[in-house]
Amino acid sequence: MNCFQTTLRIKVSKDFDIQNIAKLASINLSEDEQEKLANDLTIILEHVKALSDLELNTEQNEIYIHPLEKDLELQKDELVESLTHEEALSNAPESKDGKFVVPPSME
Repeated sequence: MNCFQTTLRIKVSKDFDIQNIAKLASINLSEDEQEKLANDLTIILEHVKALSDLELNTEQNEIYIHPLEKDLELQKDELVESLTHEEALSNAPESKDGKFVVPPSME
């Protein structure tokens, strides 16, 4: 059992300081919202605990990543012709020194 599983055994509403979580998230919560959030967090962590407690068969020979246990039909890797660097830049609204110019994402 890892420390995450041990932590989950304790009730969330008792351990989490919902007011502190709201403060860290820069949101104001009413008493009703705090209670609902505590209940929601408890439910989420109970689901996570249930998933972590599952006994999985690790000796399984075939492992499927598709929910219906189908084999994936992967496309063969083939080299195909694509745009040249100049062709790609020719459609850009703005470029500089061979690169795309985009607006800053952070100020």
